[in-house]
Amino acid sequence: MKLIHLSDTHIGHGNNVQRMQSLLDDIAGLGNPAEYLIVHTGDLNDNSSADTMQQSRALLDPLAEKGWRILLAPGNHDCGDALHVDPARGALFKDTFSSYIFGRQPKQFPVLTLTDDCALIGLDSNEAEMGFWERWMAEGNLGDKQIAALNALLDRPDVRQRKVIVYVHHHPFFDAFAVRADVGDKGILSHLFNWNTRRFRRLKDAYSLMQCIRDRVDILLFGHQHFGLDYSAEGQRYGIPLTLDGSSSTATQMDTDRMRYRVIDVATGRFETRFVALP
Repeated sequence: MKLIHLSDTHIGHGNNVQRMQSLLDDIAGLGNPAEYLIVHTGDLNDNSSADTMQQSRALLDPLAEKGWRILLAPGNHDCGDALHVDPARGALFKDTFSSYIFGRQPKQFPVLTLTDDCALIGLDSNEAEMGFWERWMAEGNLGDKQIAALNALLDRPDVRQRKVIVYVHHHPFFDAFAVRADVGDKGILSHLFNWNTRRFRRLKDAYSLMQCIRDRVDILLFGHQHFGLDYSAEGQRYGIPLTLDGSSSTATQMDTDRMRYRVIDVATGRFETRFVALP
């Protein structure tokens, strides 16, 4: 089986509806949908309004009706915005996209999806952020309860006998934004701010997550950063062979002339990057 990794598409921002449609058209041309599974690691939407969510469903539903399987993790913009998350907005997102988040399972995390050869586990990195004080800055927090449930899930025999893929929105590494600004960088002030503050804005309980999944997971997928780096060298320190940041698939707020997404061969751990021109 092959995974298609999308992230941070931010429907509702600029012309991202058209950009997303171009991506989905490219995906639809890959071949037999039964051979693929699409994993979107959050910030499907740029804001948590009902109208934006319906725009996103109008994009995803035709692809799903053609047999493409789609899994979705909540991002902070799906449940609020860049500065805060909101319980009511988060609940609306989960209700609107229930079929893509939970399938026919109970509406709770972690979410387990089993295929013949894979166990895919979706996490909600907003779950423990919904308190009044915790919700500000939208850093991401799984919470002890979700990590404990993940720990139990990883011990299940039907999970252990498969390739294990964990997908989540917020980045779990200390210095995840690894690119320093240089003299020729057009966004030097923005990059300097991001580089110097990134360590304070990662997933709050990243340490607990990585201790839980170390040596027990084959692929870790996340988003949130809009940079799209391969963090396998970091992941391998925890015994995780392949670790990828999904970037912004629609190239939202990125200095680039093309969109991109990854196609991952689960059996070999190899991946290719497919490029799609900006509309």
